[in-house]
Amino acid sequence: MSVLDAAYNVGEDYKDGGTAGLARRMDRNPTTLSHELRRTGTAKLGLQDAVKMTVMSGDLRILHAFAGKCGQMCVPLPEGADMDADDCMRRLSAANSAFGRVAAETCDALADGTITANEAARYRRGMGELVTAMHALDAALHARQVASSAAAGFPEIGGAA
Repeated sequence: MSVLDAAYNVGEDYKDGGTAGLARRMDRNPTTLSHELRRTGTAKLGLQDAVKMTVMSGDLRILHAFAGKCGQMCVPLPEGADMDADDCMRRLSAANSAFGRVAAETCDALADGTITANEAARYRRGMGELVTAMHALDAALHARQVASSAAAGFPEIGGAA
């Protein structure tokens, strides 16, 4: 689906009055937003308004269409996660990014049916970064588990199998 079609559908499907209801919630003129979504004349939907539509409607179709056009996908963050303050979440994000790079390198290497030495080297470098990121995540999770056990008054007794 195109980003503009997704935006149109987000407006039309808004639960409290369609495009006009969403426009009022956004403090926008309903006619103007309708023209932007229908691509009437020279009216164009702005990026900030697309973000506002997504946030206010809770409808992620614009976001997913945009990500798809860029060859990406969206992964939701856990509720209430403070990425900056939470070492586990930062480590998870780094591991996720490293995996994405490995996946991209793999797809690039396989695209023409042959794998060159340079492509293999980029893949291996990416795998090393992914393994490093996963070890860092494991260490952060273990530290959190130890701290949680200590806070609960339980001694650390190995790990569950």
